[in-house]
Amino acid sequence: MGDGGSSRGFALMTDHDVELSRREVEQAQEEANLHAELTRIMAATLDYERRVKHLKSAVADAEVNGAHDGHLSERARTLAVPTLDAEGAFSPARELRVQALASRHQAIVEVRARITAFRAQIAQLGQTLTTDEKLVQRVVQQAKQAAAARAQAAVASEESLGATLISAATVPGLRHRATTQPPAPAPAKAAVPAPKRQSPRVRMQAQVDLESEDNFFNGFSANISDGGVFVATVNVLPLGTNVDVGFTLPTGERIECKGVVRWVREIDDRQPDVFPGIGVQFVDLEERGAKAIESFIQQREPMFYVE
Repeated sequence: MGDGGSSRGFALMTDHDVELSRREVEQAQEEANLHAELTRIMAATLDYERRVKHLKSAVADAEVNGAHDGHLSERARTLAVPTLDAEGAFSPARELRVQALASRHQAIVEVRARITAFRAQIAQLGQTLTTDEKLVQRVVQQAKQAAAARAQAAVASEESLGATLISAATVPGLRHRATTQPPAPAPAKAAVPAPKRQSPRVRMQAQVDLESEDNFFNGFSANISDGGVFVATVNVLPLGTNVDVGFTLPTGERIECKGVVRWVREIDDRQPDVFPGIGVQFVDLEERGAKAIESFIQQREPMFYVE
């Protein structure tokens, strides 16, 4: 972080603070070295004072005994140890240091008071967030439950049709067009025609994603067989439309495959409780998906069979 300041008002360590701390450490070390040097000088000064005093005493004794040297006596009289006034230099700096320490201590007291107020505000914010988060969860859950209730109501209405959802060719009163060719007649030489394959349909509530070449939408499935699925939706597609189908079985397996629209039930004002929709036949269904659908169907009670 540069000297530009702190984030959101926090007194974070800046490059300027780091440089000040480094210089303070260097200054303290220099002052310690200087005090050590002054201690050595003081010891030497005391020794010089002792020697000067001894010299003056010796000169005085010599003069008393008749030995007199005028130059020596004059030098002894004026001889003195010089004074080093270090305190005069340190005293102003010491006062400034005391003021700086007082300012820094006052800053610490003020910041701690602000921290106390900040913690109280954060605690209040935490309580508000916890309350609102729980409220949001309840609102979202209620919305999901309402959506699920609407989906179940739609599926229940679709299931009320019962066996009328077998296929486009066998559902009376529905507006649709068959796309498959009529079955070829059985060979005349066959004594007993082979039995047709029957696929059980079971109820299934799941969202189905459908995507054609120029359209994408989703609807709710009402029933499923190993050959296809009925999708309740107002976005009906033309017969023969190729679509990409995607849905998740109630057992958790995700099914994605190609499909083709085989029959259509449009909106009928005479039957407002009957949902429109499309019957989609599976195409190129992978073996894994086919087995998952077959296993799911075997676990459910069949609604009816379709040829």
